[in-house]
Amino acid sequence: MNRLSLFIVVILITFVSPLFAAIYNIGPGDDFGNLGLIDYDTLLMTGGTGHDLILTGWSTGIIEDTDPLNIAQGDGGIWELDTYSYSELTINGGEFYELGAHGESIINLSGGRIDHIYSYQTAWEWDYEVDPPEWVPNPHITVVYSGDLPTVDVSNVLTGLWGNGSAFSIELHDVFGYSPVIENIQFELIPEPATLLLLGSDGLALRKHR
Repeated sequence: MNRLSLFIVVILITFVSPLFAAIYNIGPGDDFGNLGLIDYDTLLMTGGTGHDLILTGWSTGIIEDTDPLNIAQGDGGIWELDTYSYSELTINGGEFYELGAHGESIINLSGGRIDHIYSYQTAWEWDYEVDPPEWVPNPHITVVYSGDLPTVDVSNVLTGLWGNGSAFSIELHDVFGYSPVIENIQFELIPEPATLLLLGSDGLALRKHR
């Protein structure tokens, strides 16, 4: 295969693959049962229910809401939701029993009710840029908060305020052989509105002087 043919193949893969991706729109009253997103599939969920939802490849999903979760009967909401590979999921609302992140996937969480969250990854990694190599923190979970820094009590319960000001309470379960969950969380304070205004004004001033 010459260079021109290889170039054409790469272009076709880049631009044609998304054309064959599936688009899922799920609303109130819908029940998708078990659903798997692959490649460049997309999902928009504004209501409804399903048992298992899996995102893989470069698929993306946005969940605004679900039907209420019924733990006693094992239905309603989404019972188990997992992300893999390079998929990205945004959750703004809804109810879930289990939520898991794996590989290089990203979950953006700003709302909803979740009973269990898990990600089996270590909070530390080897830094080979120094001699001798040493362990350095490498948290995989970012919590964007407002107000005071979230705290963990003696029962290993993390409490604080989300970036939108609503309260959260998360029970952390440490797994034997892994770093404590709290070591795998980095906290990011959302700027106050006044700070955002000052940053915006400064940006305008910079543009004026160019």
